[in-house]
Amino acid sequence: MKSNLKKLSTLLILLMIVSCYNDRFDTIDYSLSVEDNNNELKKEVNLRSEFSLALAKVFAESKDVRELIKKEALKQFDYDYDVLYMLVKDKKIGNNKTLEELLLKYMNKENLLILIQEIPTLTIFVPSLPEESFSAEKWDIKQEIPFVAYKNEDNTISYVNSAGIVNTFEEDEIPVFPIVVIKPSERIVLQKGTRNSNSSTVLHAENGINFVFEFDEFDNVTSPQIKTRTSTTTIPDLFKKIYDAKKFSDQNDIWQRDYIYYNISKKDGKGVFQKNISECIYSLELLGDPNNMFRLIADQEGDPHYSETESLRPGSGSSRPKPKSRSEDYHRTQAGFWYGGNFEFLVKTYISNKQLSSNEIIKAVSIHPLHLFDLAIERNGRRPAKVVGINKMKKYYLPTPIPIFDWNIENYSTSIKISIEEKDNQETSMKTSETTSTFATNFEFNAGFKDIVKVGAKVSTSTTLKVSTVVTTYLNSDQLGDVIINFGDDIVVKDEMEIINSLVEYDQNGVRKTTDSYGPVLNPRYNSGYYKLGILPLPQY
Repeated sequence: MKSNLKKLSTLLILLMIVSCYNDRFDTIDYSLSVEDNNNELKKEVNLRSEFSLALAKVFAESKDVRELIKKEALKQFDYDYDVLYMLVKDKKIGNNKTLEELLLKYMNKENLLILIQEIPTLTIFVPSLPEESFSAEKWDIKQEIPFVAYKNEDNTISYVNSAGIVNTFEEDEIPVFPIVVIKPSERIVLQKGTRNSNSSTVLHAENGINFVFEFDEFDNVTSPQIKTRTSTTTIPDLFKKIYDAKKFSDQNDIWQRDYIYYNISKKDGKGVFQKNISECIYSLELLGDPNNMFRLIADQEGDPHYSETESLRPGSGSSRPKPKSRSEDYHRTQAGFWYGGNFEFLVKTYISNKQLSSNEIIKAVSIHPLHLFDLAIERNGRRPAKVVGINKMKKYYLPTPIPIFDWNIENYSTSIKISIEEKDNQETSMKTSETTSTFATNFEFNAGFKDIVKVGAKVSTSTTLKVSTVVTTYLNSDQLGDVIINFGDDIVVKDEMEIINSLVEYDQNGVRKTTDSYGPVLNPRYNSGYYKLGILPLPQY
């Protein structure tokens, strides 16, 4: 018995030693992995720095390169002022040289190749800066030689000139001078590496690498343009049916969408579904305290940011506790809003169908920070300006409304849900939920129309079914809440147009001229508490 106990004790001791031994080596392996990752990051930052200096030198010596980057940025091929390096590097410019050939005068060829392998979507971004101090439109290529900015491993932003002098932005600073940014694209992905994209547009680089847009809404190469703005109070053709629908709704107690989608203008009318109409995202307005809202959606290191000290604005009374440590709040304060480009909002629409499932339709809306927020800045001599807070928020009208879906209530529920989030990450998770939806049943085949028709206005008969929904969540994104839209909701609430934008221009004599743009007065009820959404059905062809 004693012998067996002795053997058992010896075995337990050996197991403990082996366990500790394995734990020790697991820890060492993990530390080495972290160290390797840090070394890789440092290497990439060094390559970005080398590329930035080379580009700054090329900018200084070549007006043709400045013209090339400005011209390509103004194309806004992805609805931002981005220039994908792989698509322009082989373009011939002055002296029959390419951009890459000029860069290789100042950068090691092997290092450039490694950088492109590490960041295949390397992008030269031309920011739009406050007070119209610099933008792609205002870039005077004859006089203005821009600095080149890049992000460091600690998320600070440095900028370099052609002499190799490097400065780093303080956490509350923003440039008000010519500058471009070197960074990975947030809208373009390798064709073989994308899971979300169903883009039909393929961008071909000279070396055989293909790129696609992550979302079709970023495609400004082939996307159709349906402009909705007008410079007079006359209702344009695009909106006439909406205003006719309001007239029939007021006169005959029908739903406005009855007339839009089925041409039903009275209670006992009949009509065939109009396939050329789609519900569209028309406007987006963020709500609440401007500084709090900016903090909410600019909370990831890839987002546009501004720095917040303990007092957000002098005399405003707005304040927040100081960060517990610099590292704890580092990601929030270091990346200037100008550096990150546009905010990317995902509009997710959930539409139940009679197959007892719910369609999830995801659309991307890209908005420049200055179109949503009016920054309060203080000039700082020849240094970058200081951002001290947000003055106010602005309502943004999409220049081209984004179509979501065609609302045929023969097949789809009479209510839909829209959720909006500010996208921070490409990683997703999915879950399934169950909801109850109502479907209209007042449809029949009509020999005269030779088609299925909706019988009567509104919903005279209906059925209720349980429906399963697969919900996609983008990890670390900011959830901004939901709104419910009913088929029977009013679309427009007034018989007139409203001013949505005023453009101020000056002629050669310095005389001020203001041109107003007008849009429909939409139903204001789609309010999540974080945002207000403008939705309306528009003809697509």
